[in-house]
Amino acid sequence: MSFILGFSFIMLLALFTIILWLVSKKLPKEFALSTIIFMMVGDAILVGIWYYGLLEVAESVKHFKLGISGAFCFSALGRSIYFLTQNEKI
Repeated sequence: MSFILGFSFIMLLALFTIILWLVSKKLPKEFALSTIIFMMVGDAILVGIWYYGLLEVAESVKHFKLGISGAFCFSALGRSIYFLTQNEKI
């Protein structure tokens, strides 16, 4: 159960990715790389809130951490594939 609790973090990461994508569309071309900084800082803040907020609920801390890391792996894979295919259309 702790793994699922940690892996459910992927929903929050997906929502954050959509918000970043919308913000990056509004920024001028000169600030294109600033979204990477926003993504790194935002991911760090979100994972800190998720980890320390649900640590007391998790039964096994090891499985909880594995779930969070799995969510980051799948999120990074999805982000890279999505943005790669978006750049090919331009």
